[in-house]
Amino acid sequence: MIGKYDIELYNNKVHYFLTVKRNITMLQGNSATGKTELIRLIGDYEANGASSGITMICDVKCTVLTSIDWELRLSRLKQHIVFIDETASFLKTKRFAELVNGSDNYFVIVTRDELSQLPYSVEEIYGLRNVSDNQKYKSYKRVYNEMYKLYNFDVTEDYEPEIVISEDSNAGHDFFDLIYPNRCISAQGKSNIYHMIRESQEKQILAIVDGAAFGPEMGKIYRYLMSSQINCVLYAPESFEFLLLSAGIVDVSNEILEKTYMYADSSKYLSWEAYYTYYLSEVTRNTVFQYNKSRLPAAYKTSGALSRVLALMPDKIKLKTTHNDLAD
Repeated sequence: MIGKYDIELYNNKVHYFLTVKRNITMLQGNSATGKTELIRLIGDYEANGASSGITMICDVKCTVLTSIDWELRLSRLKQHIVFIDETASFLKTKRFAELVNGSDNYFVIVTRDELSQLPYSVEEIYGLRNVSDNQKYKSYKRVYNEMYKLYNFDVTEDYEPEIVISEDSNAGHDFFDLIYPNRCISAQGKSNIYHMIRESQEKQILAIVDGAAFGPEMGKIYRYLMSSQINCVLYAPESFEFLLLSAGIVDVSNEILEKTYMYADSSKYLSWEAYYTYYLSEVTRNTVFQYNKSRLPAAYKTSGALSRVLALMPDKIKLKTTHNDLAD
């Protein structure tokens, strides 16, 4: 499934707006925020149509998946937006994650919990907000607001990290080790970022993660940073491969980068990160830039390539020495 879909759902008491453009979208919020009502309205409309007094506007079919025969139902669904409430018994199971992988559907999951088995984006975690004074009109906004993909950045001056934690252990780490010499270490995977931040003795930390699949880790990291005195910044571009594609090092289609939702088929790619890796590998095949995720090719280590990627990164996290050296 590909595409970007606006969903409008309302009756005479409440009015919801939501946009879905990836295979996994998370809706969060505490009790009494309207999450359960959203699921109820969709289910009621699905069962009774216009006679329910509910109006739903969407270019594809929406459905609610409950615990009853969920695996059989899901196996038969194609080209649907599937809504799931946190009460569903299968939500945290390995089998559900297996069926999401390769599914020709989009999933909107309503839960307060992080689902570590699913690689959802930090940009697709939403909370409910009222968009009018009378409380009737409700829209979803991102939980983790970003500025140039920087999270928890509340200082106005340039940020000089004493240590840089890279999620990647291969090509991405090779690259950022050149950008941040003598201070970049690998976390060996996204699930280790939280512990490395907590265990670090450094006063200023920069963590570089693949935002397209880092969503499950954001909650506990964000809560820890809000309650601690650690000065830590998360830089979360879509992925390292996305940075390389966006830098103009190789000739790529801007539309693919700007409208990835039209190309990253959910039945083939579990996350946009996986799609960008595939696309970069294909577009550079049989060239000096042929991408190898396990080891960064030399063509990406030149000062010209480094400068192009550095130009995309937020100024506040650039080391002055590295930036000046490359400029020279």
